[in-house]
Amino acid sequence: MTLPPAAPIATARLWLDPLRVEDAAEMVEVLGAPSLYTFTGGAPPTLDGLRERYAAQVAGRSDDGTEAWRNWVVREDAGGPATGFVQATVRGDSADVAWLIGEPWQGRGYASEAAQAMIAWLAANGVRTVTAHIHPEHEASAGVADRVGLKPTLTIEDGERVWRMHLDPRLPTPAERRRRLARLNVAVGVGIMGFALFEIVMARNGAVPGGPDQVIRDAVLIASGVALVVAGLLMRREARSR
Repeated sequence: MTLPPAAPIATARLWLDPLRVEDAAEMVEVLGAPSLYTFTGGAPPTLDGLRERYAAQVAGRSDDGTEAWRNWVVREDAGGPATGFVQATVRGDSADVAWLIGEPWQGRGYASEAAQAMIAWLAANGVRTVTAHIHPEHEASAGVADRVGLKPTLTIEDGERVWRMHLDPRLPTPAERRRRLARLNVAVGVGIMGFALFEIVMARNGAVPGGPDQVIRDAVLIASGVALVVAGLLMRREARSR
């Protein structure tokens, strides 16, 4: 499989920029909190060390050609401040992925949103299996993995649990399924309310039988429609925040 170079990816709130060596000057601050390395080990990078690491990563492949590397800086909108990174190490049609969001931007759903966008890009470019290695006690990262569709396996490698998902480009991603269900709820709710209002108008004009039963029925329909619309809007908001 020939993987194309990393391309910019836009999401509802974020912009994923292909990594450049020049990003090290900004990213050294993003990656500076010691708490980021509680489960992965290591320490905050120095500027020179990060430049050296990025110089290797932007090459895009291992020396023996068996691995392709794709890395993105996660930003708040195009040209906005860097908030973290996502990355994929691709072997054949399988990719091992990772994500990290800087401490000031955590808790906003950025990791899930960025990881989902990266996985969608990988799927569109021929990747069929995605894995992630997550420390068993890293609940936040496990939550991200679960939200983007990865499932834990029984395999432990270097003290980290392997999470895995199989991709089918014909099927919607978990995030897309949530968005579709949200849109369906809103559409059905609006339709139900529209039918009830239409019946009310027709009853007042004498075109259909009225009476208490009709009033109760239409009130129930309107309440059900409002509930579906509200549920759909809440689902859409939740999908965006993950």
